[in-house]
Amino acid sequence: MINANSRDAYDPYQHRVIENPLRCVVKKLHSTFHICVLYTICSNLEVYISLLKASIGIGCLAMPKAFQAAGWLNGLISTIVVGSIVIFALHVLLHGIYELCKRKRVPQLNYPDAMALALEAGPKYLRFLSFTARSTIDFILAFYHFGVCSAYVVFIADNLRELTDYYGYTFDVRFYIFALAAPLVSIYLIRDLRSLVPLNALADAMICISLCIVFYYVLRELPPLSDRRAVGDIKAYPLFFGTVLFAIESVGVIISIEAKMKLPKDFLGLCGLLNWGLGTSLLLYILIGLFGYWHYGDMVKDSITSNLPLDDIFPRLAKLMFAVAIFFSFSLQGYITIQVCWRRYADYLGLKESHPLEYVLRIAIVLGTVMAAVMSSELVLILSLIGSFSLSYLGLIFPGVMDFCMRYSFGFGPCKIYLWQDLFLVIFGLVGGAVGTWFSIVHLFVNYESES
Repeated sequence: MINANSRDAYDPYQHRVIENPLRCVVKKLHSTFHICVLYTICSNLEVYISLLKASIGIGCLAMPKAFQAAGWLNGLISTIVVGSIVIFALHVLLHGIYELCKRKRVPQLNYPDAMALALEAGPKYLRFLSFTARSTIDFILAFYHFGVCSAYVVFIADNLRELTDYYGYTFDVRFYIFALAAPLVSIYLIRDLRSLVPLNALADAMICISLCIVFYYVLRELPPLSDRRAVGDIKAYPLFFGTVLFAIESVGVIISIEAKMKLPKDFLGLCGLLNWGLGTSLLLYILIGLFGYWHYGDMVKDSITSNLPLDDIFPRLAKLMFAVAIFFSFSLQGYITIQVCWRRYADYLGLKESHPLEYVLRIAIVLGTVMAAVMSSELVLILSLIGSFSLSYLGLIFPGVMDFCMRYSFGFGPCKIYLWQDLFLVIFGLVGGAVGTWFSIVHLFVNYESES
């Protein structure tokens, strides 16, 4: 990319200062865009593991349901295509942030600040958007993590209901959702996330063991593949798109991981750590989605754990471990929401970080996620809405707009190839996001009416 300081050899990577590079700490980035990073990255292996940790969650468990909507062949091809586009868009985004650091001669920039600076350098008819860029990105980030927390509540409640149903105690899923409010409030009131580090380490181990159990059951006694649809109903494809975006995308955490790297130059490029980490995750999504749908067909449920036979002890153990692991992760996912809703505006109100109103807001956020979960207990619909709305903007549209604005004054390359690239990302994000969001909202409304 051509930059305004092409004669200047300033390299932001060489001016980064990573504090406490060997300590297991929780860092808060200096911006309105705060991300909790549990381990300071000091080796490429840790970067790879962190990328896997950021990408693998309840989204991968919903992939078989997404493959049911798309069909096994269409799902296989579409997951590869959408995943490749998303990874490419992340490259565009990170290259843009790096280029802005060079132009402004600063070691690092966060996503909201980089977007605002890019718009200021773009065409005049877009520069007015720079005044609201930071707030817009913060809002979408807050909405995304609020939605993730709601999906967590539904996931935990579903697994607990299935376990208690097996032992003869039958209650409506909404009972479990409401019952989770008090435990979730207790863990969300913990402001010092360092206290949660051991619990999150335990949660990671539980997820790994549970995934091994899931693969053991979905890979045995597979029926003929011809019994499964190769191509699904086109009307269900938007739900597939949103679910895949949710499973693959983790923009904020990926930017944070790159910001804490000891060797940031190894992150991008064809054989960079970003491609290795997300490529591995993408392969895992494909395997779970394909074999989960292959095994269970139209009987597949929103989470593949719900299809496991409860007569065996290991599926029951996997359900319990997944539920506990996601419960421990709730506070971590809600970190962004409280940062945006409280710490961003506390200065304007002259309030200290430890003000009692912060705890009131934390309780309100938990109750909000519980109410959102009660409105619809369909996990896939919630994931699809979050992915279609939030991640299409954060991971596709905004990177395209940022790259367009930065190249505006210096040209778009031979045959304006970069202009077509940016237009593709924006149009792909707008169309896919709009259609996916609309269908998710319609299905959520229909589902809520049927449950009432």
